Amino acid sequence: MKTRIIIIVIMFSIGLASCTTSSEKEQLQKQLDTKKLEYSNLKLEINKLQDQLSELDSTNNTKGIAVNVQELEPQKFQHFFDVNSSFEAVNYAYISPETSGQLKQILVKEGDEVKKGQLLAKLNTAIIENSIAEVKTALALSKTIYKKQKELWEKNIGSELDYLRAKTEKESMENKLSTLQSQLDMSLIKSPINGILDQINIREGELAMPGQLMMKVVNLKNFYLNAEVSESYLPYLHKGDQAEIKLMSYNTPPITAPIYRISNIINKENRSFTVQIKVENIDGIIKPNMLAMARFKDFESEAALVVPSILVKKDFHGDYLFIAQQKNGKAFAHKVYVKTGKSINDVTMIQSGLQAGDKIIINGYNQVVEGSLLSIK
Repeated sequence: MKTRIIIIVIMFSIGLASCTTSSEKEQLQKQLDTKKLEYSNLKLEINKLQDQLSELDSTNNTKGIAVNVQELEPQKFQHFFDVNSSFEAVNYAYISPETSGQLKQILVKEGDEVKKGQLLAKLNTAIIENSIAEVKTALALSKTIYKKQKELWEKNIGSELDYLRAKTEKESMENKLSTLQSQLDMSLIKSPINGILDQINIREGELAMPGQLMMKVVNLKNFYLNAEVSESYLPYLHKGDQAEIKLMSYNTPPITAPIYRISNIINKENRSFTVQIKVENIDGIIKPNMLAMARFKDFESEAALVVPSILVKKDFHGDYLFIAQQKNGKAFAHKVYVKTGKSINDVTMIQSGLQAGDKIIINGYNQVVEGSLLSIK
């Protein structure tokens, strides 16, 4: 009994200590956040007082911090995003036989250029060819019998039954010959497209079966570039929009081509959709599954205010930069808080906080604070 009481007391003490520790941490964190805010405000007050003293100091009235400024003017701004992509041949064929049989002969080799309908390989057709020869002989006889029975029937000699039997026998032989000819054709492996024979997966003498991959033919003239794009960009892309394609394996100029197709299905695993671009392989350097970088435009403005990204700083109150303002015939630094937009190539679009004609400090911005006297070069 005593042992149980001791255990309960120990567990209660541990829980109480845990709660106390958690409460102390929250209090300390609140105190730390408060001190940080006070420190930030204190720095601003100190800098302001120092600037006021500098302005009152007669030695500093004639000389300010040397800076360069740039007057803001509206300009065209475009934003792009890049997506890793890969090429897929528009026309390619995985060839397999339509019937079973021993592969008797391969008439091409890997790397050969083949034409649509060209004979690539033959299966063993000895049995079918013998059957065709037998049926052709029987068909010749049935045609002779049918011809004679028809002549007799037209002269009202002989019975109608003999005539119909002869006709039926002839037509049956013709159908049987057609069937055997189709089976013979299935034993001849032909190319369904123009292209390059890229792969042979079987050897002469081996057994070929329907569904078995025998050969692969690919046409290298036209390709699809498939890009998996994040779902968030769906509103910005449309069929026909121009895209830039940079080949990863070659140091060649980018290829410009329109968007050919946009998938209607979102991949639920990675929340992306497929954007397909059709590209003509003019120089013959594109290969199936080759990697490329596709660049798409998702924003454009004809009159945007743009500043170098390095000028935009951040504090507890948000993003800011410094501009030069005239006061009593002198230039002073003024801290302006801004709302930034998209950034690309080391420049950032300003959505609000600045206006055309403002003079932003582009050199010497790290040396100024609010109210600093400036010497504009």
